[in-house]
Amino acid sequence: MKKLTIFSLFTLLLIGLFFTACDSGPKPVEITKLKTYTDELLKFSIDYPENWVDSKMPGERFVVFSSNDAKSRFSKYDPTGFPGAIIDVYATKVTETKTVDTLIQKSKLFPDEYYKESTITVDGVQAKRLDYGFELEGGDFQGVYIIASKDNLTYTSLKIEAFDDTWEVYKDTFETIIKSLKLAETQQRRQDTITNIEELPFPSENLVAKKGNGFTISVPDNFYLGKAATEGVLSSNNYVGDRRADCNIMVDVLDGSKTSDFKKAATEVAARYTNSSALSNTKVGGVDAYMMTWRPTKDVKGRVYFAKKGDKIFRISINWYSPEEKEYLPIFEKSINSIKFD
Repeated sequence: MKKLTIFSLFTLLLIGLFFTACDSGPKPVEITKLKTYTDELLKFSIDYPENWVDSKMPGERFVVFSSNDAKSRFSKYDPTGFPGAIIDVYATKVTETKTVDTLIQKSKLFPDEYYKESTITVDGVQAKRLDYGFELEGGDFQGVYIIASKDNLTYTSLKIEAFDDTWEVYKDTFETIIKSLKLAETQQRRQDTITNIEELPFPSENLVAKKGNGFTISVPDNFYLGKAATEGVLSSNNYVGDRRADCNIMVDVLDGSKTSDFKKAATEVAARYTNSSALSNTKVGGVDAYMMTWRPTKDVKGRVYFAKKGDKIFRISINWYSPEEKEYLPIFEKSINSIKFD
């Protein structure tokens, strides 16, 4: 009897260890039910799991992660980690350099052989769909990328990805989510039918946060990314509205890793501006900074701020049409005051 008892206990212990091993590791987050998100500016919408973690950038992006534990894995695509999923809706303006083909190519983070392209219908219009996937140490990684435009002014893209065989767990729900997608539509400009002159809006008083290379800034929600400088800078974000191209907010990020005398460097850059003032001391984003004024043209005024954080120098410019200063400058000053550095 004693031997039987010992054997039984030993057997139960082995069985317990077996089931513990089979049950080890985090499990995919269950989906309770779906709810609908609608962007307040561009009106794109999508259904998503209400118990997942969402992040909103009105007028631009809506991202949902299955959990906070899964977030970091999608930035580095680690082969092992939490078995998470992401749903990412992004809207961007149609430009000469932003076409379906260029955006598809930009979305491809992996070799071409992993992708399969097809054509589907989304929100009543034709869309391109890329399905992709491959094996990782923790299990299969799978994803889908869909892009389309409903008004020929704005592209809407949807990316859904999942690690560690969780695609099969969520597959039916993912297809339901894809079918729920409504594409972004840019608000049409109102036109005076008598004079045929467009009356375009001033910068909105409603500001939305935009993330850049080492900074965050809030800009009018009717501003978008326009053409920006590419030479001599690490990155450049040029926020501009439809009313005037010479009224803008620009953040250039320069390499400051070898700069020992920041004021001297700022003075040298400031000297390149025409009709400029001397530098004055100020603060931007909580750090010491310098500011100057200048006149790009007779009717346009500008300010340029220089700030340094870590190994980056930030050159923040605001320019406005002087006859409309009261409509532009107060909003632009709020944008400057909103800046935060990483």
